[in-house]
Amino acid sequence: MKGNTVNTDKIKITTTCVALLAIALYQRFKLYTFESDHLFLFDADWIIGHLREAGGLNLIISSFLTQFFKFPIVGAIVTTIIYLAIILCVNKLISSVVESKSFNPLALVPVGFMVLCIEDLFYGYRGHVAMAVGLALVILYQRIIQNNTKHEIAVALAFSVVLYELFGAIALLFDTLILTIALLNKLKSLAALIAIIATLPCCFAAVISEQFISMAEATLPTQYYNWPTPYRTMLFAWLAIPGILILVKATNRIKAKRSIIDSVVLILVVMGFGLGFKQLHNAKTTKMQHECYLADNNRWKEIIELNKRHHSPTNMVSYINLALAMQNQLLDRMFEFNQQLPSQRTNSRTVRNEILRLESTAYFLSGHIAQARQAAFNSALITPDGVEPHDFLRLIAINNAFGNNNVSRKHADVLSKTLFYNKISKHILADTNTSKLPSTSNFCEIDGFANDYHKIIEANPQNTVAQQFYIAYILLSADKNRLLSYLEEQQGHPLHRRVEEACTIMFSTDECRQFGVSENVINEFEMLRKGQKINNFYTTYWYYIAYLNTTLKWK
Repeated sequence: MKGNTVNTDKIKITTTCVALLAIALYQRFKLYTFESDHLFLFDADWIIGHLREAGGLNLIISSFLTQFFKFPIVGAIVTTIIYLAIILCVNKLISSVVESKSFNPLALVPVGFMVLCIEDLFYGYRGHVAMAVGLALVILYQRIIQNNTKHEIAVALAFSVVLYELFGAIALLFDTLILTIALLNKLKSLAALIAIIATLPCCFAAVISEQFISMAEATLPTQYYNWPTPYRTMLFAWLAIPGILILVKATNRIKAKRSIIDSVVLILVVMGFGLGFKQLHNAKTTKMQHECYLADNNRWKEIIELNKRHHSPTNMVSYINLALAMQNQLLDRMFEFNQQLPSQRTNSRTVRNEILRLESTAYFLSGHIAQARQAAFNSALITPDGVEPHDFLRLIAINNAFGNNNVSRKHADVLSKTLFYNKISKHILADTNTSKLPSTSNFCEIDGFANDYHKIIEANPQNTVAQQFYIAYILLSADKNRLLSYLEEQQGHPLHRRVEEACTIMFSTDECRQFGVSENVINEFEMLRKGQKINNFYTTYWYYIAYLNTTLKWK
């Protein structure tokens, strides 16, 4: 009988581990973004500066861990280990209130809310580390008190104050838990009350020293988000733990039927998690984070494959269009995807620096240095610790090319204190080959997307990525005048199939022949006008005008 119980426990543990790892793997590209948001610097001044802040050690530990999230599988494994540690601690806390393992599944509730924390756009991962440390210290505190109750007040006071100074507001959860356990077990709660009273002045001192803008920010889990934000997901993970302890004690007292209690709790948990995930999950952001990882590693073909499985609208400046251009396939394949009318910037209010990071990458690789520098600089500004390594690398290259050596060295000095960007930053700083960049910084004035790229092509005719973006913009905007100017420039040169298709819509048949449009394209257009089908219609410019661009009409 005992052997069967042991085997059942092993199966439950294994199942839980596999499930948590699967969830973490699903969120691995979200975890990947923490690496650049909170970059660890191997610098004494940086470390000491953070240690002087409330919760500074927590930030240092979380930053040290997340630097390895550069490899998404590492982020998934580390996060799974943290979840398992939290489940183990919650189970220990439950066993300190009731002697029954039947309540152990409730330990999954706070972890469920922590999974939702990863979905929060402004969450900074520090809450995960703090949660694991805070619960572990509750277990440690219980063991110390069991052996010696004489110094209970001193131990509780020391644990609470030190925990706040090193790991932040998680100290208040520590205080709440030791108070809850004491009350449920009918023990003295004076030590816990004194600990709470001592922690609050620490919170107030942090506000006075301007480390936090209000007592709410100093005392609540919002401290573990990147900046003041309305998100409160971690708060539910906190409240779930004392709530579970009260529930199991009440269930044990009233001797209610476990099946009823379990059913109600399970329904509430599933409903809460489902509603929370629906509210927080943003498929567009998730996809962009995946694309960001692939772009950082020059895996352009995989970006194209990823977008084959999605049918969401595609902006002019997007990873898919950049990937197609890097493969020299933008004009050939752009209408395989749901292209939207072009705009200077992507139109999203929900994504923070993912948009800027996309723009800095796309503009840099296409030669639009002015926009790349602006987006990279703005992205670094809104990054919590002010160090966005990929944007810093672009700023080093740009400023180095334009002779701004002091600025490029400043960014390189920061990255020289990192683990993964030290060598590459030095390599870019020493790179004297600036042929891929404009010879001057004359493109600082924004003259509109098409005008800018026209100038970039004039300065560097070999920039095929810029050429593809320029022609793609003309097609997507259906700008007849600009297309006419382009055709005049290309007199005597063969036209791309997509340009020929645009000509058939915007000009007469005789004009098309003058521009050099092939008879085959003219005939296919006539077939379409008569309602006849042609091969590969869905990849043509005609398909875009007929089905995707609803603001334009056929002739």
